[in-house]
Amino acid sequence: MVEVPDDIEKSDLAFPHSRIVDMIRDETDEGQYVRKDVYFGLNLLLGQIAEEIVDNLVETDNAYIEKSDLDRAARKYERIEEILEEKERVVKHLRAMEDDVKKLARDVENAGIQ
Repeated sequence: MVEVPDDIEKSDLAFPHSRIVDMIRDETDEGQYVRKDVYFGLNLLLGQIAEEIVDNLVETDNAYIEKSDLDRAARKYERIEEILEEKERVVKHLRAMEDDVKKLARDVENAGIQ
């Protein structure tokens, strides 16, 4: 969860505040309002992600930081959708197994086996 301090200033943010506001406003529907802490929270979150990627990016012994270093550093974030899809597949499989177990339990009970 992103904590947004009450005393946060635009100068504390990693990215231009107006750009974050514009990005959100471009996607909101008419009559839909966004609270101030959402703008600040998104900016803080993006700043944390960027810091983590930069920290991983510079972990190289090479003289030059290459695109492959960026790919390695950002892999965690690029794979999130893939991981969520895999999670959904596993959950569906487990639910099917649960249904099979319940059916087998009913069959055993109906067979009168103790």
